[in-house]
Amino acid sequence: MASACTTMSDAQFGNRRLDVRISVIIVNWRASAETVAAVSSLSGQSLAPSRIYVVDNGSGDGSLEQMEAALSGQDNVMLLANADNLGFGGGCNRALAEALKDGCDFVWLLNNDARPASDCLAALVAAAAGDPAMGMVGSWLTDPNHPGQDHSGSWMRPWLMSCGSVCTVSDLASHRYSWVTAASVLIRTEALAQVGLFDENFFMYWEDADLSMRIRSAGYRIAIADNAVVVHSAGTSSTGIPVQRYLWHYSSQKLWLRKHHSQPRLAMALLRLKFLAKAVIDGDLRRFAALVRRP
Repeated sequence: MASACTTMSDAQFGNRRLDVRISVIIVNWRASAETVAAVSSLSGQSLAPSRIYVVDNGSGDGSLEQMEAALSGQDNVMLLANADNLGFGGGCNRALAEALKDGCDFVWLLNNDARPASDCLAALVAAAAGDPAMGMVGSWLTDPNHPGQDHSGSWMRPWLMSCGSVCTVSDLASHRYSWVTAASVLIRTEALAQVGLFDENFFMYWEDADLSMRIRSAGYRIAIADNAVVVHSAGTSSTGIPVQRYLWHYSSQKLWLRKHHSQPRLAMALLRLKFLAKAVIDGDLRRFAALVRRP
C-alpha cells in the first residue's frame, strides 16, 4: 500500500500543466462485488488518482474479507473498516481524515454504484484546479432508469420545503439554498480543512447539502462540470425500507433547516406538516404513525 499521495505533475489540460494530488473515496455497505467493480472501473480513467480509499461501513456480512481478497496487491488501494455503519458521511469521514493527513489537494467522492466516463476525473480536475476559490465540483449524473440528467444537484424552495433538480450549471448560483450531489463530487481539501468534514448527525441524506452550504459560507464556490459524466441510479441504498427512508429524509432535512434556514423554527414546523400531509395523501398509515412518534 502506498504511504502517501503521489504527485501528478503530468496532468495537462489545454495549455495548463497541473501539479495536483487526488484521492478517491468509495464507501461500501454490504455490496462488496459492486464496490470492487467501482474500483476496477477507475483503472480506465484518463487521469489516474493517486490513491483509492475503500471504507467498509460495518457491513458484518463478509464484505470486508471479500474486498480484502479482491483488492490485495493493488498498491494504490487502502482498505479501511468501521466497526459500525456510520452512515454515508461517517463512512466518508474515516477516509477523508486519512486523505487530509496525506496532504492531497482534492478528494473525489464516488458512490460504489456510480460508473464514471473515462475522462470524468480529468474533467473535474480541469474545472477545479485552476480556480483556488472552487471548493466543490459535482459531476453530470445520469440515471439509467430515467433518461437525462436529473440529480447532479438540487435547490430548495425555502417555504414550500420542496426541492428542484439542478439542470443547468447556472442553477447553483441562482438559488440561495443549492448544493451538489455527493454521488460523484471533487472537493478541495483546503476547504475541508477550513470547514470540517461531514456532520455525522446526518446519517442518511442531506449531508452533502450541509457540506455544500458550509463550503459556500466559507467563501468558496461550488459548480457542476457538465462534461464529467457519471451513470448513477439514485436511491438504491435505501430500496426496500420505505418507512425508514421516509424518516431519514425527514430527520435529515429538519437538521439541515435548523442549521441553514433563515427562519429555522417556522421552516421545521412547515416541514412536519408537509411530511404528515404527504403520508395521508399517499394513504400510508405506517409512515404517518412513524412520523407522529418522531419528535
